[in-house]
Amino acid sequence: MSTAAPNLAIHNANVVTLDPSRPRASALAVRGERIVAVGDDAAILRSAGPDTLTVDLRGLTVLPGFNDNHLHALSMGYFFQHPNLFGKDADEIVATLKQHYGAAKPGEQLLGYAWDYAFCPHPHREILDRAFPQNPVVLRQYSGHAQWLSSSALQEILASEARTGKAAADIVRDAQGEPTGIVRGTVGHPNHRRDLLVRALKLRLHWRFLEAALERFRKAGITSVQDNTWQPISVWLLGLLRRMGRLTARFSCWSFGHFPILARSMAVAPYHGWWIRRGPEKYIVDGAFSPHTAWMLEPYASEPDNRGRAALQPDELLRIVRQGAKRRRQLAFHAIGDRAAHEVVNAVDAVSRELPIVKDLRIRIEHAQILAPEDIVRMRRLGMLASVQPTALALPERDLALVGEARFARLYPYRSLLDAGVPLSLGSDIPGEIEYDPFQVIYRATTRRGLPHAKLAYDRSQALTVLEAVTAYCTGSAYAEGAETDKGILREGMLADFIGLSRDILAGDLERIPETKVTLTVVGGKIVHSTL
Repeated sequence: MSTAAPNLAIHNANVVTLDPSRPRASALAVRGERIVAVGDDAAILRSAGPDTLTVDLRGLTVLPGFNDNHLHALSMGYFFQHPNLFGKDADEIVATLKQHYGAAKPGEQLLGYAWDYAFCPHPHREILDRAFPQNPVVLRQYSGHAQWLSSSALQEILASEARTGKAAADIVRDAQGEPTGIVRGTVGHPNHRRDLLVRALKLRLHWRFLEAALERFRKAGITSVQDNTWQPISVWLLGLLRRMGRLTARFSCWSFGHFPILARSMAVAPYHGWWIRRGPEKYIVDGAFSPHTAWMLEPYASEPDNRGRAALQPDELLRIVRQGAKRRRQLAFHAIGDRAAHEVVNAVDAVSRELPIVKDLRIRIEHAQILAPEDIVRMRRLGMLASVQPTALALPERDLALVGEARFARLYPYRSLLDAGVPLSLGSDIPGEIEYDPFQVIYRATTRRGLPHAKLAYDRSQALTVLEAVTAYCTGSAYAEGAETDKGILREGMLADFIGLSRDILAGDLERIPETKVTLTVVGGKIVHSTL
């Protein structure tokens, strides 16, 4: 340890370092943004000077800060400004919207998020028409891959179809050919696209939503996020927050390959060292389980003629991976169904024969909710990563009905991935999933249980231990973003990003994990949240 005194020292703690060379300690010291020593109380306190802030943690557990491997920070801040419809049936959805929008003027658009078929199995535009005859209603399904619209909201899409003679969206129709009000796809309604632009271009709103997300991150102990940023305005605003001392989480900023102009502009956005970094380029290969649009090798159990939908065809994937390899760019592929993941692995495998560098790029499969066993083996051989979000393990009864009993045991194959040697990272996908609390993520990964009302549980043979889940959340997520030399473990020289917990989740009852609170969050050596 350097002879210069640290500016921060914590002691009397149960420090879980995740460093195999020294798994446990009782104290650590920080100077600047880096850890300068990890050891016992006596040694660390001897190094303290008159200006060192010393914090007695009274035996509390300390971990590296959580690194969420996949989320949407701007949309997260926006999401929490609107009604959360998850877990509600049609009557409850209408009641929630009426309470939230009681002062809405005629013609004002009403927005809501996270309704799902598991609780509202028969959404229809007529339900919204009766309840809100004077307002267009746009409700995003909780996966983000479908929308439920009132007739007036649907009319704009139908008018576009009539005007152009082309299908403007994937509109679900009944047996008589009439629209039901359900539109499949990630961005189905023009108002939603305009809404995205408003969020991006109104800087005051943009700033407010980012700050709302940051507040939730620091209280949850999330010190790094791998963010679906997509737009350089966000990068610029994050830099401004950093210069003002208000950026309290590190960002890996992703571009979106489906928007080539924005993706190219993200290449020259103003990044800032370890605080704001350029992340991978993301592509969407399929949809999601709930709207039956995840691309599957075998049909859905409830729909023998439906194997989901491909957003990218095999030849397109091959071109994208080849171009990525030539540019030496990490790529992240949204692939929920096993056919989607299979085609991504096929593309990487094919490109590896002509451009072996692709094996070093840590190509990511995002979500990986079901995988063919042989593709797990190939992922390891090809240097690919699995970026998973255990909060998806919410509705086992729904998933069993979707895929049938034989495939149910193969869902969310975390143990199989880990045992095969595939690098595994954890995160939330908020607001694609509605929960971002790391302790809920760890609880689902270790217990394989769904929401409290669920009578079934997912296959326990795929469960992680708590230590494995925490390691995947910290060290694994650092590896996924190419930051394992600076993040994810607590040892000398690493970034001083760590958290204190209200209880030791590694030594207690799994059922009590969700009770855990973050009592201290330190990012870059500065305390950004404390309830001590």
